[in-house]
Amino acid sequence: MAIYKPTLNFLNTVKVETKYSKSYVQDPRDALFLSTVKDVEPTIITEAADLLELGFAASDVMYKKVADALAQGGIDTIIVYGVDVSADAVNLTPERIMEKYENEPAALNYSILILDVVNLENAKKWAAAFKPLVDSKHLFVQLDKVNNTLTDIEAFRAAYAAANITTFIADNDENIDNVDAITWARMRNRDLGSYIVHSTEVRGVRQPDFTKTEQVTMKNAGLNFISNPIRGKFHIQNGLANNGEPVELHLYKLWELWTLKERLTRLQIEIDKIPVNQSGFEMIEAVIKGVVFTAKNMGIAKSVNGDPFAIESKTDSDGNTVNYLLGKVELQFPSEEDIRNSDFKFRYFHTLLDGVRHVDVAGYISQTGELVLGGNK
Repeated sequence: MAIYKPTLNFLNTVKVETKYSKSYVQDPRDALFLSTVKDVEPTIITEAADLLELGFAASDVMYKKVADALAQGGIDTIIVYGVDVSADAVNLTPERIMEKYENEPAALNYSILILDVVNLENAKKWAAAFKPLVDSKHLFVQLDKVNNTLTDIEAFRAAYAAANITTFIADNDENIDNVDAITWARMRNRDLGSYIVHSTEVRGVRQPDFTKTEQVTMKNAGLNFISNPIRGKFHIQNGLANNGEPVELHLYKLWELWTLKERLTRLQIEIDKIPVNQSGFEMIEAVIKGVVFTAKNMGIAKSVNGDPFAIESKTDSDGNTVNYLLGKVELQFPSEEDIRNSDFKFRYFHTLLDGVRHVDVAGYISQTGELVLGGNK
């Protein structure tokens, strides 16, 4: 008589993507620069002059964005793609445009999208399309205060207050000093665990035309802009997503989601079947903890004596000792009657290096082997 041994069979739905180049995989700062006025196949750009060969003029929005990004130095490649929306404005929605990109043979992976869209109504369409993609994509939207009022831009930010949408303000309608492209370039130049957007000095920009009142208004509204120079140096102000959290907080989470998925997928393929018992529990737990320890080594996760799951003791203003749990992993295996389904849920959190913010990830693996990250079943 056969003995039934419940396992997690992972091989039913696991797919390994191989179309992305090695340099464009699992870095949440990889960006796609999108033109909505010209048809361009996905192309790697190493210098602004490459855009001239694609038919762009030096006066075009996309040319200036790429030039501003490259001027920050240290960028190896930029991916440019274009779809002339005017050719079929009714059907070429943001969703259709990005679906078209994914079907391009030369398409590369990206997580940050930088648009040439400066029209507020068009920006709303893109924000609506990207808001649900909080576990995979981040949208940079730049609007100028010449064609748009600060009141309207602030209302846009509030209406699309998502962790994966960031609104930038330019002080002109000439599309120079592209703070969205500059911000991406400055982030891309630094290690994932070290950059803080709002403290990043930017290079090669001109004097912004913001009044003191406008700067205070934008700063209080959580909008991103290039500051008037302090001691002759320009900085990016705020560095916040539309929900008021730092841009890097969302990028940290994207890195963890991708890394966790890659490592769990590798475990699925190598092990084939994981027993639903203490041994299987420890396999999954080890993978999750390994991701957090990697985050600690990258300067993302806080730790005590090298342990990101330790208890940190602090003394408050009254002299009392307060204990804080830096991180925890929780795994929930199915109940006895549902054990044949072999589903299990997991959740973990850890504290970022600043000691204040946290990354919290939840997910589950279904009986068919489907791995769902960023959600609760």
